[in-house]
Amino acid sequence: MSDLKKKFQYRFSQPVWSLGYWGNKETPKLWIEAKDATGGHWYSYDFKSNELRLISNLPAHSSHLQWLKGREKLGVFVRLQAGKNPGIEAVEAYNLLDGQLQYAIESQQAKELSEDQLVIQQGKSALILDVDSGKILSKQRESTDTETFAFESPHHIEESQEQFSAFKQFFKLKFSLQIAKGLDYWEGEDKLIFSYYLYDGAWKNYLLVCDNHFQIILHELLEEGELMGYHTFQIFQNHLLFIQHKLQLEIYEF
Repeated sequence: MSDLKKKFQYRFSQPVWSLGYWGNKETPKLWIEAKDATGGHWYSYDFKSNELRLISNLPAHSSHLQWLKGREKLGVFVRLQAGKNPGIEAVEAYNLLDGQLQYAIESQQAKELSEDQLVIQQGKSALILDVDSGKILSKQRESTDTETFAFESPHHIEESQEQFSAFKQFFKLKFSLQIAKGLDYWEGEDKLIFSYYLYDGAWKNYLLVCDNHFQIILHELLEEGELMGYHTFQIFQNHLLFIQHKLQLEIYEF
């Protein structure tokens, strides 16, 4: 049977809203934002040491920050305007060792040019931003930085899509499960990972991991009700990450 070993588990006191990857190739880390209406915190999980630590409280301003990219010590975000359809108002970078703001640059757009450069827009001007220093460059610099934090999100299939009926039949035949709503899946060399939905007194979202012979390795309830589907799962290097009940981080290694 395919090897899948639980590596880390932690239950936060506040719901988990966002995840991001930072650090370097030798010591990759996971940034975690947990918050509620009263406030929140940033945390860092180290994949190598298998330890979690508190970075800081949330930034003092009440604006929503959306993760853009991670660097060796920085988390780079776009700061969003308040409202139902918020636009970008700035690019902000924080030192993820202590949560301190390193720079904030006014911008209405932010697009990746290379691992260490962004194209930002200030009014009608398109500018090149050096991600690590926060400085505006006069022209694009040749980048030798190829280090990325490539994580894999699952493929998503809506119930209305043609492929879903084949998966629905597959789940009924192999697992005796009547799935609906949609499906997320990831296919590896020796395992398949699914996030599926079914009705059992209420709508519920489950994670299912099986080997290539469709023997179930892991089967967990992720969420039910309104929060269902906000987080499903991610694959980072040889790790499976998922959030249970909006509070519990689970990391498996394979």
